[in-house]
Amino acid sequence: MRSKQVVLAVYILAMGVWLLPGEHAAAADQSQGPAQIALVDAIDSNEPRHTNGGELPGSTLPAPNPALPVQDTVANMDQRLSAVEEWKAKIERLPSLSGKFNVGLNALQFLYSHEDANVNEGKSQDNLSIRRSEMLFYGKINEYIPKWHALYEFQSIGLANNTPGCPAPPNPCNAAPTGTAASATFFRESYIDFRPVPGIAPYLNFIRMGIFRMPFGIFTATSGGLRDVISSPYLNSVGGGTVNRNGSNSTVGKIEFIHERDYFVDVHGTLFNRLDYVFGIMNNNNFEANAVGANGPKVFYYRTRFLATDVSFLSFTMLTGESNNTGTQINGRGKGAFDRYGIDFRYTSRYVPGLMLQGEYWQGHDGANQTSTGIPAQGACLNVVLCGGNAAPGVQRRTWYVLGKYFISSGPLQNWEPVVMYEQFDPNTSMGNDLYTRTILGLNYYFENLPPKIQTKVQFNYEFRHHSGFGPNTTVSSTDAFAQNAFYIQFQVRYQ
Repeated sequence: MRSKQVVLAVYILAMGVWLLPGEHAAAADQSQGPAQIALVDAIDSNEPRHTNGGELPGSTLPAPNPALPVQDTVANMDQRLSAVEEWKAKIERLPSLSGKFNVGLNALQFLYSHEDANVNEGKSQDNLSIRRSEMLFYGKINEYIPKWHALYEFQSIGLANNTPGCPAPPNPCNAAPTGTAASATFFRESYIDFRPVPGIAPYLNFIRMGIFRMPFGIFTATSGGLRDVISSPYLNSVGGGTVNRNGSNSTVGKIEFIHERDYFVDVHGTLFNRLDYVFGIMNNNNFEANAVGANGPKVFYYRTRFLATDVSFLSFTMLTGESNNTGTQINGRGKGAFDRYGIDFRYTSRYVPGLMLQGEYWQGHDGANQTSTGIPAQGACLNVVLCGGNAAPGVQRRTWYVLGKYFISSGPLQNWEPVVMYEQFDPNTSMGNDLYTRTILGLNYYFENLPPKIQTKVQFNYEFRHHSGFGPNTTVSSTDAFAQNAFYIQFQVRYQ
């Protein structure tokens, strides 16, 4: 029995001696500093070995450095967990960039422009400018609020003049002073989408409330960062030059046939996966009307869009209501009945990838004393001498355009895109010699092209412009920008 106890004691002692080097090596491994870690890496990569005190005999591992402190692994782990918890607490206080709150650059555009039209002394035919500087904020709250949206234009902060009224008779309107200054609105779009019954979407998809782009047509509904040409079409606005007429202002103002943004409440939905519809009501005085205060006129609108495919469609639009001129930001409209009828289409070819065609045709009526020649107008006065207005019963206007482009996706010209656009605007269909026409030859190059979120590009546009006149027996001057050609280069960054 005693011999067995002796053998057991010797066995335990031998095991203890055998385990001691392993524990020592583990402690040494845990206490490695940067120099020792680099040394082990060098050993693993078969590089020459360098040690801080030599090598252990018969071993490939470096000798431990007794000068380095041994770290407490438990304390180190607690410290790391504490740092992780602190970081997690900070992150949780930030907004979710993938859900409720997102930030994007809607369009940052640097523009060089050259216009052949003569300019006044002190001005230049060549200009550099920031055309757009738009920051976008958007997100989703829940299934009832699928989207909120706010677009801020940092380039447009300044003052704008509203349309003035006319002095009392018999003074003509051209004696009226310039309209009072009003602060331009800092935001361009701010709206909330409300989905009252999520279970029936997309048949009744959402109700949109706020300021946003016109929900009809193509150009008016397209962000400036996604447009294929640099200039806005005559569909939005046109006018310029001078004209001498009895009782008229010598400065010809622009005509805004359809403005891009306004205050809306409308309903959006899709039926049978093929029919999009929108109907609602708007102020009809542009989004800056709040700065002026003339929010009286209202217009009802309706659009039906037939989806031939997911990328091709045909749309019909109707607007009807009333308009005002005095005390608003709208030019080219009078006080009275207002309507617009439009048809638009887009064809994106699947047989010729990269080919896209689109066009729009619009016709509409403006009330009496519409400012077709930039003349301040008020009421329904029929006396041209007193009111300065022309075509007192109102006018019918007509405009249309076609646009084609081809994106080259491969080969030596990859990412280049030629564009051609032709358009006409007739400010008064019952009067001759007043037609505006324009042909745009464009060439785009995309650094990144993932619409609608990303579109970074450079654009080159040359515009062949023509303006017949302001009516029978009238001519245009050399200062009329819409009667002279123009050249533009624009560099854009867009990322959402």
